[in-house]
Amino acid sequence: MLAPSRFNPQLLRYFSAVVTHGSLSAAARHLHCVPSNVSARLRQLEEQLGSVLLERNGPQFTLTAAGERLLPHARQLDVLCSAAWQSVHLDTLQGRLRLGSMETTAAMRLPVVLARFHRHAPRVAMELETGSSAVLIERVLGHDLDAALVAGPLEHPRLIADEVWREELRLVLPADMRLPRRGDEVGLIVFPEGCHYRARLLSWAQESGLTVTGLQSYASVEAIIGCVAAGLGVGVLPASLLAAHPRGDQVLSHPLPVHLASSPTMLIRRRQAEAHPALDAWVEVLLGEHGVVEDPGSHKHAA
Repeated sequence: MLAPSRFNPQLLRYFSAVVTHGSLSAAARHLHCVPSNVSARLRQLEEQLGSVLLERNGPQFTLTAAGERLLPHARQLDVLCSAAWQSVHLDTLQGRLRLGSMETTAAMRLPVVLARFHRHAPRVAMELETGSSAVLIERVLGHDLDAALVAGPLEHPRLIADEVWREELRLVLPADMRLPRRGDEVGLIVFPEGCHYRARLLSWAQESGLTVTGLQSYASVEAIIGCVAAGLGVGVLPASLLAAHPRGDQVLSHPLPVHLASSPTMLIRRRQAEAHPALDAWVEVLLGEHGVVEDPGSHKHAA
């Protein structure tokens, strides 16, 4: 076993890749080498550390206790190396970055983040697609988007999901409308099928004992606020959007029950995606600037 000062930390990349991608061949594709090279580096790492890290069962691997202890350090080294590279080369990043977002997030949360990233990486061609959470998840899984911001909570075996913001959802009512009561009839102004906000509004109507007379579905924040202001029905939108929107004072808002009001926004990426330096840099800008942000928005309340 070598002294720590002579240990080669570069070998940890191979160990981390095998654990993350599940096999020698998958790790080799990620590292752009051949499986025999990955296997040789794993043996070298185990020799230097004097410990068995992976129990081999044919093509499958199981972490030993030593491997379990080493894994978080190996992954931390990956993050540090990526951050070090990007701190020097951020302005030389190139290529295409395909992002997805819910309409409300794109309208209120993303412009500042996208502008900051563009200042540091002007050569990256960014594309932004908006849609419902269900559609965006399928687009990421289908390799049509590199990452997306969707409503959570979310757990998926093929996706990495990080919470970025936590929105407070509020009922949105016409300015002259009282809060509906049990037995009332009400029209709902919703986003298209697959939207979590739509599902929350429908749950509220059911739990409140209301009779839904019709659904009007719109993909635009402007259309939803406009239709509510015109008296066509009730909607649900984030408090942060209502507080900042220029037409926000044309509608009333009312708190939802806690289990319906709190809505995390999740950043999702494919777990076994190919290396994408521009995406890695954008994620660092997004998470580094925001982390998890509680929504402090407040608004004019319904009586």
